[in-house]
Amino acid sequence: MPTFAVVPEISIVGNAVGTHDDLRELTALAAAGAVQVHTRTYPLGAFADAMADLEQGRVHGRGGLVP
Repeated sequence: MPTFAVVPEISIVGNAVGTHDDLRELTALAAAGAVQVHTRTYPLGAFADAMADLEQGRVHGRGGLVP
């Protein structure tokens, strides 16, 4: 007879830069030319650099890690 194990699935969701509604509002404002959006992209291997830049105020706007 087969043996089955039931393991609970855990999801952890966090957001350090705002809600989905905030992003939607920002996108609309950027499209209307009311705000200027700044982004900076880091390779996935540069996670430590991205976090250091964020913590030291060198990232203005949103930073994204790209695999």
